[in-house]
Amino acid sequence: MPSFNFTDLKNFLFLFFSCCSVSAQTLTFDAKGLIYLQDSDFGTFSYATKKIDKVGLDKMGAFMFPLQYEDSYNNSEQIVSNSVIDNFKSIAIKSDNRLCYVLETKGALKKDEKSASFAGLPDGGYVSVVDISNLRNLKPDYRFPVALNPKAIALNKTNEYLAVASEGYNQELQIFELNEFGKPIRVIAKPSQLANGPISDVIWHPKEDFLAYIKQDTREIGLVKIIKDGPTQKIIRLELTGSTIKLDGMPKSGTFTKDGKFFLALDTNNPMGLETNNGQVFVIKFNLEENGSHSLISKAFVEDNPTSIALHPDGNSLVVVNAKKSFDYPINDRNSGKSSLSVLNLTAEGNLSNRGNIALEGILPAGVAFDKTGKNFAISFFQYLNFGKPSAGIDFFRFFGGQNPRIEKQTSRIITNKGMHYLKVIEDF
Repeated sequence: MPSFNFTDLKNFLFLFFSCCSVSAQTLTFDAKGLIYLQDSDFGTFSYATKKIDKVGLDKMGAFMFPLQYEDSYNNSEQIVSNSVIDNFKSIAIKSDNRLCYVLETKGALKKDEKSASFAGLPDGGYVSVVDISNLRNLKPDYRFPVALNPKAIALNKTNEYLAVASEGYNQELQIFELNEFGKPIRVIAKPSQLANGPISDVIWHPKEDFLAYIKQDTREIGLVKIIKDGPTQKIIRLELTGSTIKLDGMPKSGTFTKDGKFFLALDTNNPMGLETNNGQVFVIKFNLEENGSHSLISKAFVEDNPTSIALHPDGNSLVVVNAKKSFDYPINDRNSGKSSLSVLNLTAEGNLSNRGNIALEGILPAGVAFDKTGKNFAISFFQYLNFGKPSAGIDFFRFFGGQNPRIEKQTSRIITNKGMHYLKVIEDF
């Protein structure tokens, strides 16, 4: 556990009361739209019971901004298979905001199945392609097979290559070359030197000559070099570069800073366990030279069971949502659906510090995303702990950066059916 001095306590209290003292305001979010996934095969407390009870159909949905009050009842939704279990990054969007790729991380239960144990869940193995050119009318297009139980997906900036991380034996890393219409035409295999074993996340370096990957089971983070053909600039193979970094926790997912200088790895320490173990965020500097050594620059603690991380557009701040024990309510009702948000600062030298942890009212916050300006961010909740009809939704916050960042909770929220998890912002207007 990190030390917590009086200055930190002052900053924490200021941050906390800024969050809890909310003035009346309208819902503000500077983006074209917000896409979300909804897993209906997963119960709110399934992490505690280790069972899934089917109650509906998995969906993908979207909201457009600015959001008018009546629009909250007219959001577009389509049936798209998805899962919150082993979901690390389930959505990739073409740069023209016309096509969306959605991972099926676990297969849907059969029509006549009402429940299943975690161990008995069907394998996932597809990517669904959805036309999102009109966010008020999403249109599922087609789907194509990938390796079993995919965990993360990443599309490069030129929309030519789609990387998929999965559990599939000897197919743990696949790169699909796409044609001008976004359809896969060729598969590039993983590096021959890359040992077998599930890969939980794959991330393009901003320069796109490298891919970072995370192996949660072996607690490793490594770098893959992209080798291209000179005349065509097409990828011909993938090669490992440098030695992997071993962490002391359980790395889940990661993101590069915009300049590619640092890699931020979100570490669960004890993924969705009932024990109390603070998660961490690690700052890593990759050496892009041939066989260079990668280094751990700094780290900071968040709270237990972190689920998602978002980097502020200015690169100096980040937020992490923590599920804590919000999902074990039937076993330990003292938690009463409590989760939290951690706010961190990142210096130009890569030093990371936690500026405070804030209590949230909601079960399994699973997605967090800043808008285009960074003045606002959104958090999705799998369910709110309310009586009556179970509901989920998205809460919105204002963000004020600086050395001592503060947030203000917006009074309006979006309410949906339970099962809300992954969020993806559509920035361009």
